[in-house]
Amino acid sequence: MLRDEELILAISKGDEKAFRTIYDAHYKLLLGVGMNLNKDIDVAKEVVQEVFYQLWKNRETVSSAISIRNYLKRAVINRSINHLKYNSRFVGDESLDRSESSSISPDVELETSELSEVIEKAVNNLPEKSRIIFILKRYEGLSLKEISDKLEISPKTVENQITRALKMLKTEIEPYLKKVNEI
Repeated sequence: MLRDEELILAISKGDEKAFRTIYDAHYKLLLGVGMNLNKDIDVAKEVVQEVFYQLWKNRETVSSAISIRNYLKRAVINRSINHLKYNSRFVGDESLDRSESSSISPDVELETSELSEVIEKAVNNLPEKSRIIFILKRYEGLSLKEISDKLEISPKTVENQITRALKMLKTEIEPYLKKVNEI
């Protein structure tokens, strides 16, 4: 069996057999990670396929010093989070469309849009574990128990991470809110 470094060097030279070896060795693990985060087999498969596509597409720039398993797992987690955030935007847009948007002034719409951007940036700045748990709780609406089962951690850890995330978000968002209130 080839080591990670040898496999990465081989695929960087266009070796499709080495790529297939990586794919076969890691597909099931990555699909499981994708399923844990997305709760939808089709979305999970799409995310994993995209990660492998990007690996092949960027094969010449991937460092041979990395752990393939960790690199691919991290890529699936990041893509899953991006997918969840992307889809949560549409859910939010649908609920806005159903409300009486004519009663919202342009100033309020602008402030809401700016606040959404500030919140999104703040969520992206959270430490990885807190960010994943926060997204699963707030955007996906999972319970503490569901999150703890998916991530294989205790419900207390989930609760602590959510508390930590909320404190950090409050710290990042407060300056924006103070600025808006001063206007």
